[in-house]
Amino acid sequence: MTEENATTEAAPASGARQVAATIVRYGAMLFGTAVLVQIYLAGSGIFAAKGPVKDATSLDPHRLLGNILSVLALLLLIAVIVARPSRRVVITVIVLFVLTAVEGFVAMAGDGAPYVGALHPVLAVVIMGSAALVPLWTRKDTA
Repeated sequence: MTEENATTEAAPASGARQVAATIVRYGAMLFGTAVLVQIYLAGSGIFAAKGPVKDATSLDPHRLLGNILSVLALLLLIAVIVARPSRRVVITVIVLFVLTAVEGFVAMAGDGAPYVGALHPVLAVVIMGSAALVPLWTRKDTA
């Protein structure tokens, strides 16, 4: 699909759709930044842990922000449904939402299956990359 085809698929925005499109763009920027903070909180929580990492209270800020990110991913999904941007933006936000939901389950599975738990930070990088694409694809000059 060419750049021209991808941008012509989006219907013209007006009213609530234009507001939702702005929410998608800046919400994705906020989401990506929060994922970066989340990675920092994971590192600081791990290095501050006294005893088993899975029970460490030093990871509580990481866990809390993970819950907040889940809600933000849902809000982005709702905004993208209202905004009706190009297909690639919709698909990217859906992938971001699904991976954010899966992320918590992968972390919990890591207790019994460390090789599955090792996917937790890998998914975080994929999620952050997905969040970075949305603002690029929703710029005013390409919409």
